[in-house]
Amino acid sequence: MLEVAERVFGANGFHATTMDEIAEQVGVTKPLIYDYFGSKEGLLAATIERARHQLLDALITAWDSDAEAAPRERVAAVITAFFTFIDEHEQAFALLRTEGSLIGEAAASVERIRQQTAKALAEGITMLPEFADLAPGRVVALAEVMIGGIERLAVYRSAHPGITSDEAAELVVTMAWDGLGSLARA
Repeated sequence: MLEVAERVFGANGFHATTMDEIAEQVGVTKPLIYDYFGSKEGLLAATIERARHQLLDALITAWDSDAEAAPRERVAAVITAFFTFIDEHEQAFALLRTEGSLIGEAAASVERIRQQTAKALAEGITMLPEFADLAPGRVVALAEVMIGGIERLAVYRSAHPGITSDEAAELVVTMAWDGLGSLARA
């Protein structure tokens, strides 16, 4: 149900999507969807929460994939995983781009995605010996800046196809790494 809901919400937008359409594509009755999720807003929130958990898993897997890699490469792997996730869940990302139209729990879920991603990135950065002495609040703020840049570049990529996940990650890492490197040296 959530996979179909992600696709339909992403294609039509929240307001234009009907529960009838989702029920028909899933092959269940509309009352069954209401039994599970309570409302269209509840279904949207569950769809976004599913994507949030999948994204976190992808980021953790990327971070853990090569513990022996140089710090820059580990950060690049996480950012690449973020862009790859967006590419693989284009419909979910379309929902996030239109967050101004999201309400209630769905809007809160979008913010949790941002917080979770920034927290995971900050924790990863502070695990690197080069950055272990940075003040925790500063690391979280830097992670927020990086997440904002990643989101904007993801929006740009959706309008300008041709930039791969690896290329996008390299752009972000190049911008951020010099700044992080100067903090580590200080």
